[in-house]
Amino acid sequence: MNKNLSINPWLIIRHVEHEHIGTLSRIFKSTGLMYQYLDVFRGEKVPNALENYAGLIIMGGPMGVYEADRYPFLMDEQCLVQNAVQNNRPVLGICLGSQIIASALGARVYPGHEKEIGWYQVEVTENEEMTVGLPSNFMAFHWHGDTFDLPQGAVRLFRSQRYENQGFCWRANALAIQFHFEVSPEMIDDWLLNEGCCTEISALPNVKPEVIRQQTAEYGKTLEELSMHFFERFINRSNREK
Repeated sequence: MNKNLSINPWLIIRHVEHEHIGTLSRIFKSTGLMYQYLDVFRGEKVPNALENYAGLIIMGGPMGVYEADRYPFLMDEQCLVQNAVQNNRPVLGICLGSQIIASALGARVYPGHEKEIGWYQVEVTENEEMTVGLPSNFMAFHWHGDTFDLPQGAVRLFRSQRYENQGFCWRANALAIQFHFEVSPEMIDDWLLNEGCCTEISALPNVKPEVIRQQTAEYGKTLEELSMHFFERFINRSNREK
């Protein structure tokens, strides 16, 4: 195993092509760190351990953690999360990725009472290193129908009116974010044109693409700026903990 982890790339697991790391890519570029996508939707196999990777990021997707019978890679990802935290490697999960981390740490993941798609306010619930400098509440972009209980020992970082658990940290190296902190306005526009996304929201009469576009014009740039500070702090803390 390469002991100089700072020169190794981060492994990023992607479940669908359009859910990429977004604003995080700018942090990697500015810090000179590398990353590598592993696309399970292309049939690429999830490794048993991070080995020569510096850290792990798991992105969103349309499947549920409890559907491992249909998507066996979901169990492989949970095993990889467990291996990573046992070996003190940094792990970040967004949306489905946050649910995978929660499940890997022993918490229940289950369908929520209603889908949360669009712009909704989130509240910072803990004044912790990761949330220092964030406003006490801000508008964030959501696209999920599942939720999770907090793993034992986790610290809740965010909540929303619809869902109590919108993000948590576990020890110093695991971070789970339910809402889409990584999106840019351009990404949201791409999602609204994606066939699968269009099919999903067409079944929800209260979700209007034109409203999402209007709100993105109002809130998108602010969320983008907040995310840059947040993710930069995560990457810096990850490098410090090695």
